[in-house]
Formats: sequence, C-alpha cells, structure tokens
Amino acid sequence: MPSVAPPAITWTAIAAGVLDVHGLPFFEPAAEIMVLPARPAEALCLTSIGASLWRRLVRDGPLEDHRVTPAERELLTEMEQSAIVARDAGHRARVHRIERPTLSSPFHELVYALVAHVAAQNDIACVFIKGPTLFQQGLRNREHSGDVDLWCAPDRWEHLAEALREWGWSREPHPWQGAQAHHTITMKPTGWGCEIDVHRRMPGLTFDDAAAFASLYEHAAPARFAGFDALVPRADAHAVLAALHAVRPEIGRPPLTDAGRAAAVDLLSRAAGSVDMAREMGAVPALLEVLQEVDPHADFSEDALGTPRDWEWRSQPTRARAYWVALRDEPPLVLLRCAMRSIWAPDDVALASARRWGDPTTNALRARFRRLKRGFRDVARSLPSRAGVERDEAGS
Repeated sequence: MPSVAPPAITWTAIAAGVLDVHGLPFFEPAAEIMVLPARPAEALCLTSIGASLWRRLVRDGPLEDHRVTPAERELLTEMEQSAIVARDAGHRARVHRIERPTLSSPFHELVYALVAHVAAQNDIACVFIKGPTLFQQGLRNREHSGDVDLWCAPDRWEHLAEALREWGWSREPHPWQGAQAHHTITMKPTGWGCEIDVHRRMPGLTFDDAAAFASLYEHAAPARFAGFDALVPRADAHAVLAALHAVRPEIGRPPLTDAGRAAAVDLLSRAAGSVDMAREMGAVPALLEVLQEVDPHADFSEDALGTPRDWEWRSQPTRARAYWVALRDEPPLVLLRCAMRSIWAPDDVALASARRWGDPTTNALRARFRRLKRGFRDVARSLPSRAGVERDEAGS
C-alpha cells in the first residue's frame, strides 16, 4: 500500500484574548504583547524575539514548517505547550490581528475577552452590561469598574459559571442557590483577574427571565475586547438598565432616594430613545417617577402595569422580612432548603457572609454563630414592640 504523507504543519497564533501593550504605563519597556492562552491559564507577556515571532504568525501566518528556522521551531513548540500557538490553521481561537486596549485597564479587558471566549466555546449567549461601556457610550463620567458584569441566557447561567471555574474563578456561596429569587452568581478570582458577576436577570423589569433577556439581546450592539467579539447593550437599552440599578431598592433604606432619582434622570436624559426603550423592556413601573420627570408630557398609563421583579423583597425594612417575601412563593422543598441554609448556614455560606460584613474570621463555626446573632437581631427589629402594640390597641 502507498504510504500516507503526514499532514503539513502550519504554525498558527491562537489566544483567548490579546493586546498590544507596547509603551503603555505600568508595563516594563520590553513588554510588547499580553496574550491570554486558549486554554485555562494566566495571561502571558511576550517580549523581544518571542513577541516578534508571534507578531509574524499573526501577520503572515499560518506559517508552513519549512518557513521557520530550527531556533524558531523550538520557540514555537514552547509556545504550543503554553496554548498560544497551534499547528492547526483552522483553530477556533486563531488570532487575526493584535489590537491596542480600548479600556484603561488591559487586565480588566482580558477578563472581558476570557468570558466572551468561554461563552462562545459553550454556545452561551451573553451581553456585557454596566462597567466601562457606560463611559464609552457617554452615559457616565467614571471610566473604570472593579468587576465584569454580564447577563446571559437564563437557562445557561449555571453552565457559564461552572465553565469559568476551570479558568481560576470560584463561585461565591449564596443561601438562595437553586431558588428563583437568586438572580446573580458572583465568581471570585483565585489568582489573576477581577470578580465576575453572572446575571440571569436584572431587577426591576416586569418580564420573565427569558423574555427580558430576549429583549436585551434584540437591542445589543457589537463590541470588541482584547481582540474578541462580544455584545453590549445599545446605548438606549443600557441607559434603562443603569437607571434601574440607580433606583433599585435596598433592604432597610428609603425606596427612592434623591440621589438615585437624580442619577436615573441623568442616565435616561443622555441616551436618545431611552424613554421608548423603557416601554419596550418592561421598565416603566419601576422607573415611572423618573420617566415622568424626563418626559413630563408622555402618557405612561398603558405601560405602568405589571410588577417589577425583585422589587418587593428589596423594599423590606429588614433582611428577615426580605428573605420571607423573596422566598415565600418557592416550592416547599426549595423553601425548606433555603430556610435551613439561611438559619444554620453551611461553612462556605457562613464564611462568605462574614466577609460581606467585614468580619475577618476564618472559623466557620464562629462565623455561623455571628450570622445567627445578626439574624436574631434582624428578626427582633421585624417584630412590633409591646409598647407599640399597646398604643395601637388603645387607639383602635
């Protein structure tokens, strides 16, 4: 039988994100390219000969093996082991160009690219929300954000969170996990990178999770982060989401503060078409007072129907009442599980709760008892005092 020739080697540059950082502040003068490998690993910085060879792969590649020297072949083999070079011209993570950063923090931008890469690999639709895009769209004056927020298809948000574990992020425990009231998974970095918040919905919209995400996806616009294609909300839709975030109730606080109202009015006023977009997205009931200030002559009577999701429980005066309102409609088994996790929290939930309260303890039992103590105080505040009851009875 005739022998079959081995497939030709074609060296190809691959990455989950890449940035040209030459000459940027906070980088050494020799630093040229930041590359996020195409498999779970931390970002690499290419310099000198390595950077030149990788640029050549992007510019002229894929390169056939006979077009590289033995020394270059040795370096390419090392890069292949680091998952920034492959021998496959059709590799899904092939890099076609190296771009300068669009965000003030290159590492933050690489996290955006990483999440977009992981979502694409798993065929999960997602839209990046809030953060630096609001600044780029002229909706806020602050440029940088400390974390990355995305809203993904609600039936896949658990899958995305799980996929991010491989890349060095761990899930922040939550007592409501598995309940419909739970709408955000916080992923904490275990090494490089920043916190990632994976949302299945945003509080304040009247639509169910699937319809709300479909509305957002319909009004998304293309963006690029570290050379990777992604989606962000169109400016008018983004203004609506940011306005909802500005006026969202907080447990134990007034329902709509002057600062929140002013921020929401400013956001909606900056984006043309935001009032109509609020109607389309089911945001009118939550934003009614703000919208009436933005457009005093508009008639919102037909759009002011419906109940904003997650608004009632967030409006409660204490956490105990908020927990009850949020979970009361859950199936009995889910309600029981969440109640047990809330009252006598598992180790991870207790320690996470301690961190949120600024408690540095690493003792799970101590954290659990302190959480229980806070809960008892909260329940006590939820109950009417005896003096109050007597006054009510006297006045009835």
